[in-house]
Amino acid sequence: KMPEYWMLALFLVEQYAMTQEESSSCKYAPYIKSLPDETGNVLEWTGREAGDLLKGSPLERMAYQMVTDVKQGVKEITKLTKTHPNAYYVTEARLRWAFSLLFSRVVRLTSRNRQLALIPWADMLNHQSDVRTYIDWDDKENAVVFRGDREYNIGDEVFVSYGPRSSGDLLLTYGFVPSTATDPEIEKVDLRLVLDGYDPYAGVKKAALKQYGLDSTWTFPLQLNRYPAGLIEYASFLAFRPQSDEEVEFYAKQLFGPAERRAIPKEVSQSGRELIKQECFNALSRYRGTVESDRLMLEEQEVISQKSIMSQDKRPAAAAAVRLRERAILRKTRDVIDKTGNVVLDLLRRNPFQDLFNQY
Repeated sequence: KMPEYWMLALFLVEQYAMTQEESSSCKYAPYIKSLPDETGNVLEWTGREAGDLLKGSPLERMAYQMVTDVKQGVKEITKLTKTHPNAYYVTEARLRWAFSLLFSRVVRLTSRNRQLALIPWADMLNHQSDVRTYIDWDDKENAVVFRGDREYNIGDEVFVSYGPRSSGDLLLTYGFVPSTATDPEIEKVDLRLVLDGYDPYAGVKKAALKQYGLDSTWTFPLQLNRYPAGLIEYASFLAFRPQSDEEVEFYAKQLFGPAERRAIPKEVSQSGRELIKQECFNALSRYRGTVESDRLMLEEQEVISQKSIMSQDKRPAAAAAVRLRERAILRKTRDVIDKTGNVVLDLLRRNPFQDLFNQY
């Protein structure tokens, strides 16, 4: 009856306990003994570190939720196993260790309906963002396989893809950040839009949003050179000032109705863009420190020459790199969102690495 993650965490703890017994015949002993004590992901951060290093970033909320979920899992597993004869090895510290390892090592096997799996030894392959192949189950081989997408020479390190994860995702889950952002298609920062409770038509708008499967609060993943689907429509609906209930219903249908009939009326589009611009300003103002101080930290830590910035020994620098990339996306969205025609096309097509990422 346990969730998959809980079951795997308990299995890891059990296997660890078996390796501590001299008479044990644990077949996973070599693997278990090779596992690190720490991974650097957010489960190992102190509450103060998360609050300080992620201040203002949407990752702060995500980190809090991840830690809270694991605390709840540890509490429930401890309760469920307290009457087990070997309950002595199911400690809170060892369960937190297991969850931390799972965050950084577990995979979902796409060809087996995204089954959660821990793959000994294969989970030690490092991530590289330009790799396009994954660990997966192969029915013909009747095994988990990884097929490289390039030629490797003897002695070369073989890399795998952990999926299209942003720098922020990698930091929280795996405990590292690529030293340079290499793919603008996967870097993102969440922008949260909320219906104004003081809007005289807030109740009618909320009901209209619900009718189309939307809530009065919605989060959109902003990227460097594209807008997420539905962003302009949602912001326009929140921002426009109706004169009647019928007008709310009319614009809701225009913005969220059948795809072939959707349109963003010019009279509401501009107010929506202005709302997005203002929220980008607000989001930027919440970050700790300045862009200059974050760049200076990366220079002082001398991490740009490395492939990855590891959270275990360079946590402030890793967080600074993430903040810089998130701010870059928010700044670009702020500067582009109310532009039209060739101006916006030029800004969106401009080389994002030169303009935004590599100015450290």
